[in-house]
Amino acid sequence: MNRSARVAAGTQVFAALRAALGDAQNAVVRLDRVDPHTTELVRLRCAHHHDCGT
Repeated sequence: MNRSARVAAGTQVFAALRAALGDAQNAVVRLDRVDPHTTELVRLRCAHHHDCGT
């Protein structure tokens, strides 16, 4: 399978944005009270975003 790049080569990411996204992702990982349906929807969305077949 040949995948195209999602972000153009040489694209700059601001450090503040990278830090904010990291903080948000870390908070989501720590969640422990999400219903199974929402968990499955998020898992499927992430798999699609990362071109993952799981």
